[in-house]
Order: sequence, then structure tokens, then C-alpha cells
Amino acid sequence: MTNNEAGAARAAPYQTPFGPGWIEYSDNGITEIVLPGLEPPAPVEPVPAPDVAGLAEQLTAYFSGGPSPEHPELVARAGSTSFTQSVYEAVAAIPPGRIRTYGDIARELGRPGAARAVGRAMATNPFPVVIPCHRVVGSSGSLTGFAGGIEMKESMLEMEGANG
Repeated sequence: MTNNEAGAARAAPYQTPFGPGWIEYSDNGITEIVLPGLEPPAPVEPVPAPDVAGLAEQLTAYFSGGPSPEHPELVARAGSTSFTQSVYEAVAAIPPGRIRTYGDIARELGRPGAARAVGRAMATNPFPVVIPCHRVVGSSGSLTGFAGGIEMKESMLEMEGANG
């Protein structure tokens, strides 16, 4: 640890064609993946913790056309409610190159009328790319709501060869 207080939030960058993204973390682990286009959410740590550095490498590789990062431990602790957690688990199971609608996810969870609630869960996803909310689209297949912007969502889906 550098001159940060014990437990203080820190950030580590990862690289994308859209500019740097950030991984926020503390002594308790990774707290958020911030998509490109925003300032670092916390002071940048020159030498991040090994698990953070590993995730940064995976995210950089993904945005260069590599495999999707997989971190089941992040998925396992992402949700603040049992419904949100079940949404994140369902979305994390969508394979690269596939898309689902908010309604598909709701039906998969046995809550066919909960498409908007699925959308709210996606809006608060703390670990985008690991929980691939970019693979969730509107009922007509429209690219809706993505923290990184529609252009980034479209680019990520094209990179993955999304085919529905």
C-alpha cells in the first residue's frame, strides 16, 4: 500500500478503444468497475493489488478482442437484494455473442412482469463487462441504457459477434 489510508478507496486503470476505464477497490476487495469516459473514482494506485491488476489485464484484453473476464466472486457479491442478485447471476450466464431482452431475463427468473425491475438492476450493476449488461437489450432488440453509452454497447456487441 502507498500513502493511502488503510481501507481507503483506490483506483487502477484498464485500457479500451474508448479511453481508460477504472477498477475501484479497497482493502476489502474490488468495489466497482467504472466504464471509460469518466474520471478515476478514487486516487490512482501506481501498483495495484494483484487481483486488481489481473482484472485490469483481463478487461484490457477483452477490449482488444480477447475473452470476456470471468470473476464469479464478483458476481456472487454484486446484488443488494435477492432479486437483484438473481438478475446479475442470469446476466452473467449470457454467453459472449448472445443477447437477451429485459423481458427474457424477467421470464427466466419466473417474474414475467418484471422487465423494468431487470432494467433498474442493470442500471446499478457495479461490475459491467464481468456482469455483461451490454448483452441485455430492449424488447425490440434496441440498444437501450448503458452507462458507457450506446456506441460502446454496440461496439462491444459487434466485437463479440452478437447474434441474438
